[in-house]
Amino acid sequence: MDTFGPKESTTAPAAIGAAPQDAASFSPWPNRIIFLLSLIGLFVAGYLWSLHVRNLDAPCVAGGSGCNDVLRSPYAKFPVGSGPPVAAYGALGYLALLGLAVARAVGMSDASDPAVRAARDRVLLGLIVLAAAGGAAFSLRLTYLSLAVIGRACPWCLGSQALILGLLAAAVFDFLRRRRQDRRATSRREPLTSAESRTSA
Repeated sequence: MDTFGPKESTTAPAAIGAAPQDAASFSPWPNRIIFLLSLIGLFVAGYLWSLHVRNLDAPCVAGGSGCNDVLRSPYAKFPVGSGPPVAAYGALGYLALLGLAVARAVGMSDASDPAVRAARDRVLLGLIVLAAAGGAAFSLRLTYLSLAVIGRACPWCLGSQALILGLLAAAVFDFLRRRRQDRRATSRREPLTSAESRTSA
């Protein structure tokens, strides 16, 4: 009879503590927003990249008139004037974010240990935040150059700017939400750990 008591007291807290770190901490909606915005961004950047490759004019939308002035300027390549088109970097960046979002969704549905899933998801989410922040900074620089230096506005570029900023906002929101839930999970586990140590003693 005595041998069953300690087993129950040690396994129950572990099961309770694991849940908030795993399924309860992962909400699919922010990740779905990241996936959707990355997919749209990939289409926009890929389309602009294809226009560069085929040397075609970009159809301006929303009444814009500076698409080709911006896309044919030296600043539309990186390094400036001689490198690949910036749209290529954008397409690759959105593709990487898309892959990270898919990896998060697939990783949380596998049969590995909950703690492993939670740790892996934290890493993937951190990479999404860093990649989105880098993309947003790069895009903001290009927007400044187009408006302040070239003096023209490109609706396609501004649309991509809105996409990466929205993606960054969703990623930061998910990151902060996850941190809050992890802190709550830790605070809940501390009394259980203290009770367990007193029971073992």
